Amino acid sequence: MACFRTAYLGLATILLGSSLLSAQQHHDFAPFPSANSNEIPEGKTVLIRLGQRIETGTARPGQHFKAKLAEDLIAPNGTTLPRGSNIRGHISRSSQGMHPRLLLSFDGVQTKRGWDPFIASVTGVPGEHGVKGDDDGSIEAASHKSHSDSDIGEPRSPWSKLGGVAGFFSDHSVRLEKGAILEVRLDHALQVARY
Repeated sequence: MACFRTAYLGLATILLGSSLLSAQQHHDFAPFPSANSNEIPEGKTVLIRLGQRIETGTARPGQHFKAKLAEDLIAPNGTTLPRGSNIRGHISRSSQGMHPRLLLSFDGVQTKRGWDPFIASVTGVPGEHGVKGDDDGSIEAASHKSHSDSDIGEPRSPWSKLGGVAGFFSDHSVRLEKGAILEVRLDHALQVARY
């Protein structure tokens, strides 16, 4: 009888331990923070506004830039990181040529308790037709597709082909004006101070 009781307790301990481990693993991979959390989750898309002009012709890796939140960030518990909060970043890569690209990295966001890490990637440049976000977080010049006669429905003059040649030799750069809006995705959850 004692052996049966010991075996029963051992089995119960194993089952309890495995259910606790399963619950802990489920908790680690929960896709959304709880409703009382002050955490803005990873993957959240945020709009920011650049504080100065950045272009591939003059941008150098390591050069710092400033931006501001263009919208309030609200945690599930209602804690808010207000629009206008300062963001610091630096240029990680700038290349010119036929395929100009900028890679912006973000260093921090100013919160009530000071500067906190702001880890994000650019996903788009809304409203700017000459540039676009790339899958790797960089900003590149948008490709300008030339239209053939059949695309437009009207025959084009022979001189119109010179426009394409002129475009080929024109200045290839990525220009982001001061005040440009960037869409960024949080690559790491952001804790919002409660005080």
